[in-house]
This record gives sequence, structure tokens and C-alpha cells, in this order.
Amino acid sequence: MKLDLKQLLIGLLMVSVLFACNNKPQKKESTTFELNGSLEGITEGNVILSIKTEKLFVRDTAKIIDGNFQLTGDYPEPIKAELILDDGIHDDNFLVWPHKQLIIENCKMTLKGRADQFHHAIATGSKKQDDYEIYLKDANKIIDTYIPRFKKLYGGQTNENPTQEEVAKSHQDFMAVYNPMLAEYDQLKARFLKQYPKAYFSGLIIQSKTYGKSAEQLLSMVDTLHADLRKHPLIVEIEKKANEMMAVELGIETIIADASNVSYKVDKTYNGENLNGIVYLAAFKNNNICALLHDGSIQILDPSGKELKKFKPQINGSVSSVSVDLEDKIYVMSTLTEEKEMKIRGKVMSQSIPMGVECHVLNTDGKELTKYALKDMKTASGTRVVDENLMVADHSNKKISMFNKKTGEHVNTIEDMRPCCGILDFSVNSKKELLVANLGAFKVQGYDYNGKIVTAFGKRGKGLDDFHGCCNPVSVASLSNGAIVTVEKDPTRIKVFSKEGAKQIAGIEELVKGCSYIPMIVDAEDNLYLASREKGLVKCVSIN
Repeated sequence: MKLDLKQLLIGLLMVSVLFACNNKPQKKESTTFELNGSLEGITEGNVILSIKTEKLFVRDTAKIIDGNFQLTGDYPEPIKAELILDDGIHDDNFLVWPHKQLIIENCKMTLKGRADQFHHAIATGSKKQDDYEIYLKDANKIIDTYIPRFKKLYGGQTNENPTQEEVAKSHQDFMAVYNPMLAEYDQLKARFLKQYPKAYFSGLIIQSKTYGKSAEQLLSMVDTLHADLRKHPLIVEIEKKANEMMAVELGIETIIADASNVSYKVDKTYNGENLNGIVYLAAFKNNNICALLHDGSIQILDPSGKELKKFKPQINGSVSSVSVDLEDKIYVMSTLTEEKEMKIRGKVMSQSIPMGVECHVLNTDGKELTKYALKDMKTASGTRVVDENLMVADHSNKKISMFNKKTGEHVNTIEDMRPCCGILDFSVNSKKELLVANLGAFKVQGYDYNGKIVTAFGKRGKGLDDFHGCCNPVSVASLSNGAIVTVEKDPTRIKVFSKEGAKQIAGIEELVKGCSYIPMIVDAEDNLYLASREKGLVKCVSIN
């Protein structure tokens, strides 16, 4: 496995200073957007305007001629954007920061700076940008402080094929630098919110924190803003969503008031150490386990870990998830991809682009009974079959869709999921509610089949009741008494939520490193199974 720490750093730094913005239109009368730039130390090249939100994608390029460039457009609402300097040198070097952050709208703006210090360039002409420049001045000091530290770590040659120990050590070294940098950004944002409650960027800070916060925390943050800014559609929408969240965030003790905690221990007699390569799990009604392997094979195991059957069906694409129904039919999801050449940081690279999803229905001997394409799906990171419904999570499209399990006909879609790291999974409880491990929101959220949210709990934090890391939980399941089990990665934490709160299962070693999915399934006797591609299959049994 190749660990592209350079690309990871660029992504993490961008997350620290660039917030996705999805605002309601704010009508302006008169002008359109115009940005005139002047850069020293460069005569020709390109400047790329990049806007990425859930509803808008813009990538506009302007040529640099004698150090000058111009970008135009129509942006009737303020929106977060980024300028990227493409001069044929800096975009190949992650240790230089050829990015400039902007808040743009329909007005005339100017930008002046140096090519070798592009992130220090100053944009003027907009009050919103003027306030943002105050924040960026201190944010750039953080970038300038930490770039040399990352350069010291990763400035040399990287190993193309690192060992697992080398990957773990590199990840540890990286986080030792990244975590304090992230803490400085958080402190800077907190100071800015306090000092500039009228600034539009303060609203963007709060918008960026809507995920991982409880409704009560969000409303408390909104209360710190100036009354004028609270009237802006951006903040009105945040406050509206927070109030809607309050209606379903009733506290875990209320959500599962009748569920007492179930204690677990790791089953040391289970023969799972050599069951490697598992990417997804399902459980048959007789408590046998159906394991999907990364090479496309299906492995059927008995409750002791003994292999009963193993077969490899003929499947196009990359297998990603599996489920079984009460008739012991096996539903294998495969993601179809297409190789495309893309320019990334100045280099032309081949990328596998997800193009669609197929469902292959098999019997327990591996014979294909039928197959069909799933409409408007790009990926299939999770799946369950309940009654006549095939439910599939699509992390690329940020949704969970329901289909008829016999025909593949689309039934319904639940949108606005918050996947992260290519992970989005869910389960279905005894009430026929979808429990979603909405890891980008740091929550477990429950939906009925119509897509109405009916319950939610969780927030980002280090406590046992919270979900930690860059994004968690990655898996969720419901026990027969209504208690909920969640799985967190890096470090691995398996917790049982009941009316008594959260209780962690002891004795489970670190199953994965970094942003990796941990498959989990619960059988009919409430036994838990957890898979690691490298460390095998772990079984946990109830002790009360």
C-alpha cells in the first residue's frame, strides 16, 4: 500500500482553512464579479478559481500575462472560493503553498502579492474579504510555522511500498505535527468569533462546525453572533437546522429508554486470526457468517469460525458490500469503474472513477440467480436486505437508496448523508428504522423508510459518549433489546449505548490505522463480529 502523505497533507491543510459554503442566494443589483490580479516574480502561467460546494462546482482558469490576470463571473451570493497558482513549479511541491482563500460575490476586487508567497497575497474590494483577510493573516502564520516541520518529515524520497510498521510510524509522526497545528487553527477561529461577531466569515466558521456539534452547542454558538449577522440567510438556515435537530436529539437515555446495557467480552476460542481480507460482513438466520473478501470471493463461516464454503463468482467491477435475506440469498454489490487520466498537482495520473453499481444475487453455492444495475448509484459502501427492500449506501452521492430486491426497481432515497474517507454504512433495527453511522456528522441518525429523521445522538469529542478522530462512527448496529453498538476507528473503540450511557468493550486491539472502515455485523444471538483485513475476524459474546 502506497501512503501518499504529501497529498494527504494538502487535503488536511485545505480543510483547516477552507470551509464548504452552501448559502441561500442573496440578491445583488448592479454588477458582476471581477477580480484583477497582479503578481510579482512571475510573467506567465495560470491562476485557477476553484469553488466546491454540495450544489456548485466551478473551475475557471485565467492566464497570467506579464504578472497580471483577470477572472470574471456571476456570483449573486457570497461564496467561499480558492485561487490556485499553476506556474509549472509550485503546484508540484507540497512544501510550497500556492493557494489563496477568498470570499467572492458580485463586486470588483483586486489581488496583489508575490508568486512565491501566493497565500500571503492580499485581496481587497469586499468588506467580507477584508474581514476574512484578518483571519488569513494569522492562519498563514500557522501555515508558515508548520510547513517546515512537515518538510523535515517528508521532504525526502518516500517509500513506494512501505511496510505496515512503516505506515504506522509515518502516520504517528504525521499526527504528532498535525494535531497541534489543528489545535492552533481551532484557537484562532474561537478568537475570531469572539472579536468579530459581525463578520460574514464568523458565520462561515459556525457553518463549518455544524457537523460534530449537538443542536444545543450550535444554538449557543449562534447566540454569540451580532444581531445583524443573525438575520443573514446563512445563519437563519443554521439556526433552523439546529432547532430541527433539537426535536430528535433527545439524549441516548430517552432514545433507548427500555434498553439496558449488554456487557461483552472477546471470545478467545474463536478461530478468526487467519480470516483476513474481509471487506464486509452479513449474517444468515442460522448465525452463520457471510464474509465478502477483497478479491471478490464469498466465505461462509460457522459460529466457531470454521469455513463451510468459499467461492468466487464472476463479477464485474470492484466488490464493496454484501447482504443476505431470510431465504439465504446473497446480494453482492460491485462498483463499476472507468480509468481516466487526470492532472493532479501538475502531474498526469490515471484514476479509477466510479461509474455505477451492479447487484449480483447468488445462492449459497455461488450460483448467480439474477443481476441488475442500481439506478443513479456510483458506489455501494454498505447494504442491507429487509423484507422486500434492498438498501444501499452510496458514499460518492452522499445518499442511501432503497430498491426492490427482486427487480432492482428504485423505491426511495434518503439524501444529505455526511460520508468521510469513502465510508458510509448503516443497519436496520427491529422497528424497521435505518440507523446510519453518519461519521462526517459525528452522529448516529435514525430514519424511517420515507427518509424522515426520527432520532439522533452523538457529537465530536473525546468522552466515552462522544465520537472521536477525524470522523466517526464507521459502523452501527442494533441489539435485540434495542441497545446500539457503534464502531470507531483510529483508535478502535467498540461501544454499547443503552439507557445507562456508553460502555466500551475491553480487550479489542487496534484493528485499523487511519481512515479505514471496520466491518461489523450482529447475529440473531447478539454476538458481534468485527473484521480487519490484516488482523482477521474478532468475535465478541455477551457476558450477562
